[in-house]
Amino acid sequence: MVNYPDIPQLEGLLFDIDAMLGATESHGALCGMLCAQGATDASQWMLQVLGEHEESSKALQQVGKMLLQIHQLSVEQMNDSDVEFELMLPDDDEPLGARVEALGTWCQGFVYGLAVGGVKEETELPEDSKELIKDILEISRAGYVADDEAELNASIEDDNEEDEVAFMEVTEYVRMGTLLIYEELQPLQSSQTVH
Repeated sequence: MVNYPDIPQLEGLLFDIDAMLGATESHGALCGMLCAQGATDASQWMLQVLGEHEESSKALQQVGKMLLQIHQLSVEQMNDSDVEFELMLPDDDEPLGARVEALGTWCQGFVYGLAVGGVKEETELPEDSKELIKDILEISRAGYVADDEAELNASIEDDNEEDEVAFMEVTEYVRMGTLLIYEELQPLQSSQTVH
């Protein structure tokens, strides 16, 4: 099990310092940047997450530590075939509606990270990666659908087995898709993966 920082705590701190991205979105952005450009400097990613800050504060320092931890874990996971790569998403005991929204937000961050890393619409990509990125872009729109409060509450009432399974399948698709995109776009870094 990967030990990402506590998402609600990080979310609160990011909100307090008026960051550009939220917790799950910032992890998605990092993974997108790693896929697009391989080695991504923590400070380059943190600038995307936090924006410009004139002076340091206790909250900013705390967020910085948490982000460095996320950066280190993510780089390790994406480059080590023995380590299980995981998306930074809410725990399974959170309501399904909240997890669906978080997955959509993660995917928004991923697409944003790809763009920041230099992958543009006209960029020549391997066919698999192109298809996966298109799918992840579609999934990123799920975040907007779940925003409707009434729909969110209705989906919490209907949390059933089928929805859980579907959510797990989509999450797994995004997780494996991210690794495949990384492998295709950064073949030298992930060369220890055997097919």
